Amino acid sequence: MKHWDIYARELMSLGFGHPLWHPEPSLQFGQIRLGDVGYLRKGRFRFLFNSMHSAEHPVNATKGVPSGFEEFKPPGNPVRRDRDEITQTELHSKSLQSLSIAATASAGGTSMSASIGLRYQCSEESGALLMLKQPGHKTSLDCGMHIRRYMRAHLTNWCDFANGGHLGIGLQEKDLIFVSGFVKTSVWATAAFQNNCSSGELLVTGGCFVPSASGEFRVSMSKGTIGSVFSNTGPRGRLSTLQAGSEAPTDSDQCIFLQYYKVKSRKLRLPAVMRAAAGPHEMEYGPDDDDSCDRPVGCAGSSTSSSDEDIDSFYPNYDPIDKLLDYILQV
Repeated sequence: MKHWDIYARELMSLGFGHPLWHPEPSLQFGQIRLGDVGYLRKGRFRFLFNSMHSAEHPVNATKGVPSGFEEFKPPGNPVRRDRDEITQTELHSKSLQSLSIAATASAGGTSMSASIGLRYQCSEESGALLMLKQPGHKTSLDCGMHIRRYMRAHLTNWCDFANGGHLGIGLQEKDLIFVSGFVKTSVWATAAFQNNCSSGELLVTGGCFVPSASGEFRVSMSKGTIGSVFSNTGPRGRLSTLQAGSEAPTDSDQCIFLQYYKVKSRKLRLPAVMRAAAGPHEMEYGPDDDDSCDRPVGCAGSSTSSSDEDIDSFYPNYDPIDKLLDYILQV
């Protein structure tokens, strides 16, 4: 598995949405907005167009819009804003247990240097970590029925738009997502690892995320394990400001969790259910490469069906008991 897939899978159960390995705004299209339509690839959200702005809006001017485009204008005021949705300074997978702040020593040439680090016990072969300097704020659309109906009417045109003309991306309907919510913050650090055994320690050193630490943010494995460890931080300019001793920035434009609607399929042909998508107990991740999107296989949909019942939301906190009751009621 790719590290962005490991990261998303391991933090899915936290219930905030799909974790993005690359939370930064697009250099071309800016930060993620409600009503964005696009797809996921290599830990990033790839923008196609925004459904809640007109075809003439600057954000839609570069790529254009699908044929038959109609703005999504749900009635009332369905936008919900929840400040401080995440107040913890670190979030990690169930496979990690925080141990202590550790002092580490390293040799460089003829001198020794000491640094402060955070230690985590690893109980499984993979895990993930997200560290924050500011709270995460949530914004979402509370109009699921309207989103489903809108997607049912236009999904085929969206797929034709992505694959035809000058784009030629090569997507299926099941790859397309409608952004219905997100959690954003200002500064972040991510880590993901995979080992050949279910023991060892993860050590985080340096950067502004470790108390009383200096130097570059680094993540490593210890205790003789053999595996892969990946880390990412951003935005670079803000991190430099923090390490220079300035106050933490408050611009919340970094999308650490994404919520969306997409076409889904059911392995068991149960009666259609108009409820939130299955939770992490059903989530599996398939391989990702240059020609495929990193997506939860359990929530992928059929490219030949875009009925209202087949379009569902990606909301990880879905109780399986509720799903069973839905099925019983349908029968």
